[in-house]
Formats: sequence, structure tokens, C-alpha cells
Amino acid sequence: MIPAGLDSVLGDGDVVLVTGSTSGIGRELARNLAETGATVLVHGRDAERARETVAALSGEGHEFFLADFTDLDDVRGLAERVLDGHDRLDCLVNNAGTWQGERRLVDVPGSDEGVEFTFAVNHLATFLLTHLLADRLEATGEKREASSDEGEADADDGPDPARIVTISSGLHRRATLDLDAVRGPAGPTGVDAYALSKLANVLFTAELARRLPEHVTANCCHPGTSPATALARDGSLLPGLGWRLLGVVGKLTGFTDSPAEAAETPTYLATSPDVAGMSGEYFEDREAVPPGDGALDRDAQRELWRVSSEWTGIEESRSLPVA
Repeated sequence: MIPAGLDSVLGDGDVVLVTGSTSGIGRELARNLAETGATVLVHGRDAERARETVAALSGEGHEFFLADFTDLDDVRGLAERVLDGHDRLDCLVNNAGTWQGERRLVDVPGSDEGVEFTFAVNHLATFLLTHLLADRLEATGEKREASSDEGEADADDGPDPARIVTISSGLHRRATLDLDAVRGPAGPTGVDAYALSKLANVLFTAELARRLPEHVTANCCHPGTSPATALARDGSLLPGLGWRLLGVVGKLTGFTDSPAEAAETPTYLATSPDVAGMSGEYFEDREAVPPGDGALDRDAQRELWRVSSEWTGIEESRSLPVA
């Protein structure tokens, strides 16, 4: 549920898309955002889980959308269906993610070698989806400002923009951007590949915030350590066992978070009026904190943006403008 004492800028008539929301943290996020009165668009790969998630949400009008984030055409199809079905999008929560134990590759437009699976799902799909929905988010941010100006919303602190929230991880601190490492059959796997993809999330958020119009903000966060999620379901045997053991020990010691606890910070970023004027920040425990040094490299932010545009087939004319 929404953390006690938190107000919400989302409400009836607002629309939120939460990717990867049929289990774990994403499902808790969907529940929290449905409690605000907003319409929640649930995304996943499994139709049965998606139906169950929608049925469990409070309120009415929620929908589910199926898309496989290893297929960029599926990501484009998801964006198209969302745009066709809804004339507004108040918040996009980029939560979908994976952790792979073995090296797997995904075909992408700009790389003959293929791109590492974890990086493709955790970053490239997020990059592409955000681009395809950016215009609708901007238009909705303008509507929110107009509603505030007309007194249709509580505007004590000024108009509230549309929001983009991306789930990263504290593990980004152990990575340095190396785009050669995510190409081809040789390269990092497991936690190292995951950390690199999560660094990409933070770098992307910083560059995105500079390029977005004033009516949209972008922030990212570490949600917490929650082995109860299905994040590592495709990991190899020993790391998978270690992840589950961490869950057992962590639950007993209080070291780890439940999915509901891990959903608190991204819920805060999606709903709280306290962050209405903040963009390009990295959060832990509902506080903006400095990210790892590797995430502060402006050249790395620009290079990731350029290469991601190539690998997702984003045309220069459709890319958000350079700050």
C-alpha cells in the first residue's frame, strides 16, 4: 500500500503504465497506484498473471498489455496499443527487468553481433518505450498544468508534471560503462551484467532529464534488496540458490526488503508532491542521494544515448533533442 502519510498527485482520470507489473515489486507498485484512483496499465509476458493482477487492483478500468522486452518490435507494439487506447499518460514506471546467469544475446537493429540479454531488457527496451511515449507524456504534462491554472487541482506548490520513474539498483555502483562488453558472445554475465544494465538506467535518466520538456520529469531509484521477487528466475543454479538463501536469511535479520517495502520509493517518486520539481535524480529510501561515480560521467551519458539510439532504431528526427 502507499506508505503512511504520503499524499498523491495522481487520482481519478489519471493513467499510469507500470512495466513488469505482474509479479514482485511491479505488482506492488500497480496496487499502490491503483489505490490513488488512477487507471493502471499492467504490463507483463504472461496473460494469466496479467489478468490476475488486474483483477486484484482496487477500482475499475485497469487493463493489461502483453509484450516481450527481448523483442523491440514487441516494445513498439506495446507503445502503439497504449497510445491508441489512451489520450493521456500521467506516469510511466520503467520497472521491467531481468537477471541472467548465462550469456545470451538479443538481435538489435544497429549491431550485427547482438546485444547481451540483460542489457537489452533492462535498458534498451526502457530507452525505446520511453522515447515512443514521450510525446504523450509531454501533452499530459501540459494538460496537468492547464488544469492547475484553472483551479481544477490542488496547486499550492505549482503545477505537477507528468513523470517517468525508472527502477535501477544500488549495484550500479560496481559498474563502469563499457558498451563493447554488451556486444557479442564474450562478456559479463550474472551480477556484473546486471550491474552494467542498472548503471545504464541511471546514466539514461540523467541524460533524459536534460532533454525532456518542462512538463515531464525523470528520476530513478534503488528500490531495495528483495530476493522474494522473480528477478533471478532465469539465473544459473548456484547464484539462484544464493539469492533464495539471502531471502531466507535477510527476512530473519531484516537485511532485505519485502516486495511491498521495495515498492515504497518508486511509489513515492510516482505520487508524491514533494518531488514535483525534481528531475534527473537518483533516490534511495525516498531521499535523493549521489549515484555512483560512473553515473556522473557526462561523456558516458551522451555516448550511451547515441549508441542506444542506434541499437533501438530511433531515427534522429524522433530522438529527444540534445540539451
